[in-house]
Amino acid sequence: MSQYHDKDELLEEELEREAEELVSEFEEQEEMIESQKTEIAEDEWKIAKLQDALARSQADFDNFKKRTERDKDDMVFFLKLDIFKKILPRLDDLERMIRNTPEWERNWALYEGILSMQKSLLKDLEKLGVRAFESKGQELNPDLHEVMTQVPWEEGIVVDEFEKWYMLGERVLRVAKVVVWSGDE
Repeated sequence: MSQYHDKDELLEEELEREAEELVSEFEEQEEMIESQKTEIAEDEWKIAKLQDALARSQADFDNFKKRTERDKDDMVFFLKLDIFKKILPRLDDLERMIRNTPEWERNWALYEGILSMQKSLLKDLEKLGVRAFESKGQELNPDLHEVMTQVPWEEGIVVDEFEKWYMLGERVLRVAKVVVWSGDE
């Protein structure tokens, strides 16, 4: 029996050693898995941080492009504004000449030439995005009208205009200089 007993003990010791080795291997693998989980979590955090930084950079770039485009549009508008503010008084002069020409001189070639010049100038300005607007009969709008004088009648209605108002695209190029009814009768 001692022979069997020794064999059993040897077998049991060998099984215990193998079990301990397996447990040790298992514990090492568990540690490695935990370590990898930690690394993955750190990498996921880094990825999220980089994605956030990328999204912020893209938003900043989009804002920069929009701001640059708006600044460019403003610069072009103000350059055109400067040029058109020098041209519009000449157009006003033509309109005053046409309006103040006596009826008996309106058949003359000079008058016809002035009309033709005014129409051509208005057409050229329209091609460049400038539009003229009539103010007579409209309600007074401080964004579009500068009151030069008032006459007694219904309050806040434009009676006459010294100069028309003009738009360049969607922006006011020049406000109209107008005569307004004051409301005093």
